[in-house]
Amino acid sequence: MIHAIAPELRRETKWGMPWYAGTDLVVLPVAYAEHVGVEFWRGTSLTDRHRLLEGTGKNLRHVKVKDIEEATSPGLIELLREAVALDRAEPPRTRSTPRAAVH
Repeated sequence: MIHAIAPELRRETKWGMPWYAGTDLVVLPVAYAEHVGVEFWRGTSLTDRHRLLEGTGKNLRHVKVKDIEEATSPGLIELLREAVALDRAEPPRTRSTPRAAVH
């Protein structure tokens, strides 16, 4: 579903996990024993009209998906589209390298 909504996203490994990224990290599907977690990097910036997001971190929020109906629900699709649109609206991140100490 992620690829269907945003084929331009690339897989990028961060902290040993396969994130989907555009100008920044966007979404991470994680398999657990009883559900799949769909992690949104900028989850606190999403509207979440269907009240699916969980979590208390500074930015990260997740949705617990327990079956195919939840995986294809309009609410989750809306969150994915909004997360991708938010990423597309942002300029590409520049990552600076630390400067050498001046003596």
